[in-house]
Amino acid sequence: MEEWETVKRYVIVGGGPAGVSAATAIRAKDAGGEILIFDRDQDLPYYRTELDTYIGGSTSDAQMPLHPETYYQDQRIIVRLRTVVTKLQPTERWVELEGAERVPYDVLLLAPGSFPLTVNWPGAQVSGVTTMRTWEDARGLIHRLTGTDRSVVVVGGGVLGLILAEGIRQRGRPVVLLEREPRLWAPVLDETASELIQQALAQAGIEVSLGEEVIEIHGANGGVAGVRTSKGRHIDTELVVVAIGVQPDIGFLQGSGIRTDRGILIDHEFRTNVREVFAAGDAAQGYDPVSGLFRVATNWNNAIEQGKLAGAFMAGGGDEYRGVILSNSESFCGLRVTVLGLTQLSSPGTVVLSGRDQAKGIYRKLVLRQDKLVGAILVGNTSGEGIMRRLIVEGKPTGTTEVKSKFLTGLVIEETLCS
Repeated sequence: MEEWETVKRYVIVGGGPAGVSAATAIRAKDAGGEILIFDRDQDLPYYRTELDTYIGGSTSDAQMPLHPETYYQDQRIIVRLRTVVTKLQPTERWVELEGAERVPYDVLLLAPGSFPLTVNWPGAQVSGVTTMRTWEDARGLIHRLTGTDRSVVVVGGGVLGLILAEGIRQRGRPVVLLEREPRLWAPVLDETASELIQQALAQAGIEVSLGEEVIEIHGANGGVAGVRTSKGRHIDTELVVVAIGVQPDIGFLQGSGIRTDRGILIDHEFRTNVREVFAAGDAAQGYDPVSGLFRVATNWNNAIEQGKLAGAFMAGGGDEYRGVILSNSESFCGLRVTVLGLTQLSSPGTVVLSGRDQAKGIYRKLVLRQDKLVGAILVGNTSGEGIMRRLIVEGKPTGTTEVKSKFLTGLVIEETLCS
């Protein structure tokens, strides 16, 4: 490096998948830059997607880290753990940490992730009511599971609640999952997909109750002794796991001038409204080309992709981001499920194609608007999901005949035109 060249300092807030992917992309483009990651967690970056299998016992401690410690040393990426960023001053280009330490930056990435929503039920302040977001949370839950043989109550029928229920059941504990909506993963699934997942959970020994929620925690000796539900029943339990959703961790940006809505608003290059400040991952709110709205997408693959692209832009240039769509692929008690785009659309002119193979437990729902695929639910058979995602993002015209032949072959098909 020539002596007059300036070493650029990249500061990354958050050591999740977006932050680590960005750091790797930066190093690939800038061999001499200084890269610092500040993360509030106590563990080196790890696979959050494996927390449920870790709880279930099929993923070991050794399998959890994203990279060994030597990776960060070799890449000259400094990771400061147990470090909370409390303030941002973009005019002077520094971030402030707990303890009032100020760290200057040349380019900043905001990838703080999200935190779990909590509850305010009467009695919920006792020990034994917990949320799940970190590896440390998972270790704590495992410890609690070893101390009880009663049913564990999981509150929330979204992705997190479903996979946690499975992990806890794999530990040999009875599980009761409560979801206040009339179906599982209510914002995106329809009744048929929900029923198939409920059947898979039931076969694994998990009790699912829809349209029911906790309204009070019964305590004894400082801990949980049971819950009372909206259906008037008492469930004997010592452990309640709350999984009702997450919220972007953006409180520290108050007063910074960074534009936020539900998350941090970004453009197609992951830039915020402030020069040299970028955002990616669960806290970023990007443009959804299908809905025409700005959306926060909280899933692992999205965070990896955004971090990689954002890091490249931070270091001088990258590939334009096509936009964020709902895209999630999970396995619930052995049942593969993928959701893409707008799955609940019913505006006039929308065409909904449903394909079933009841004997094999396969269900596919494809949503088209103006001869373009805009959404999909795939249960039991998720083949073709990559092609569907590309069609949705790129907005390429495709008629119902083509969609049927490509994705619904061998299924009993029902076609509905919304009016």
